[in-house]
Amino acid sequence: MSQINFLGSASGLPLEELVSTLVKVERDSKLGRINKTKSTLEASLSGVGRLKSALSSFQTAVKALGGNNLNARVATITQPTENKTYLEASASNNAVPGSFDVKVNQLAAGSRFESADGAFASASDVVSTSDGILTFTADGKSFDVEVTAGMTLNQLRQKINASSDNFGVNVNLINAGGAVGTKLVVSSNVTGEGNDLQVTNNNAELDAISTVPTGGSPGLTAVQIAQDAEIEIDGIKATSSSNVFSNVIQDVTLTARAVTPDNNNAALSISTDKDAAEEKINAFITSYNELVDQINALTKHRTLGADGKTVTAQGGPLSGDPLPRTMMAQLRGILGSAFEGADDSLSTLYSMGITFNSDGKLEISSSTEFGGDSGRVRFNRALDENYDAIASLFGGDNGLSESLDKFITQFSQAGGIIASKENSLRLQIDKNAKDLEAANRYMQSYEQTLRSRYTALDGLLGSMQNMASTVTAQLANLPGFKTQTRNQN
Repeated sequence: MSQINFLGSASGLPLEELVSTLVKVERDSKLGRINKTKSTLEASLSGVGRLKSALSSFQTAVKALGGNNLNARVATITQPTENKTYLEASASNNAVPGSFDVKVNQLAAGSRFESADGAFASASDVVSTSDGILTFTADGKSFDVEVTAGMTLNQLRQKINASSDNFGVNVNLINAGGAVGTKLVVSSNVTGEGNDLQVTNNNAELDAISTVPTGGSPGLTAVQIAQDAEIEIDGIKATSSSNVFSNVIQDVTLTARAVTPDNNNAALSISTDKDAAEEKINAFITSYNELVDQINALTKHRTLGADGKTVTAQGGPLSGDPLPRTMMAQLRGILGSAFEGADDSLSTLYSMGITFNSDGKLEISSSTEFGGDSGRVRFNRALDENYDAIASLFGGDNGLSESLDKFITQFSQAGGIIASKENSLRLQIDKNAKDLEAANRYMQSYEQTLRSRYTALDGLLGSMQNMASTVTAQLANLPGFKTQTRNQN
């Protein structure tokens, strides 16, 4: 078994402790700087990510104010009776507020046909003894069904309903029995006047189940013709091939669901959606204030104690980076500007009651400390008296939303300012990792060098101690050389 030697075992000196101390001092010196730089870079990268996230949230709130998003309209229906819907409505942002009386006279319907009484005794009756084709047509749509010799009425029903080209034709059998027998009922969901279903054939044997015969008389008789829906708006009649009426009232869509009772019509009201506008504006204010809080946290400086040395509060990860504060200064400039194309009476945030407080945040203040109307009064007045001008201020071509969106995009877009900042930090982190690897290799080499040197020293000192012991022993054996010893009682 090989003997294990420890540094200092030959000389008896604490060389292992000495080497460990020297290595630790060198490691703390070199790796300490690198690790501190690593922590700073990683914190900065995380801080930039938090900045980008807060900026993205703010941009979402900004975009919600763009275009016509702030002049939304509410369409409200007062139904003639409770627990039943006769009419539904929606309005675009361009609809003009107003009130209307709406009467539903009839709903749109498709056509319906039945076979003659006694034409078929049961569902198993044979339709035709020879092959043929039935063609179903309505409103320019059509599909064919092949009828094979010996096919029963029920088999025909199943084949029509299962056709992949079927545009909305439903076939049912009513087994009435007696003289009526089994009736074939064919209905179409294609609505609108003049859109009656036509069933034609190329085989006279199929006339009994057609609306247009090839030979004698048609076997299918209409019990319901296709019809338009009809409504009256303030006494003015309007029709539609479906139950949906688009732009009968300009920029409003009405959907008829049921015929209204006699002398009891539905009431339609189109009004501005002030609640939705206020909600979006408040979300914008909240999002901006959250961005302010985030940037304040990212850029705060560390705080020192009374001794001027002790750190009582750590600084933010971007405390030394001018980017966030520069960006916020530019944002405040935009928010304080007047916007081209906006109404002269409502061209700034201040004019509609939104101001900066002492913390640099936006608010709608109720204070009248400096005289005049409070921010809340101006804001409510804008909603009540100048509603569409609000959309112009925020959503105009050169309005607040577009101006802010363009500004934020230069920071948040791929290849933008923040992305470039992130790439730069990642490159520095990669370099730092390589520096750390190099430092670790150096420390291994440094420790090996120290151990090699002190191992040689340990051996030299051990040899010298052995030699001294030998010389002392030899001298003790010389004549006249005595060693004094003290006897202890």
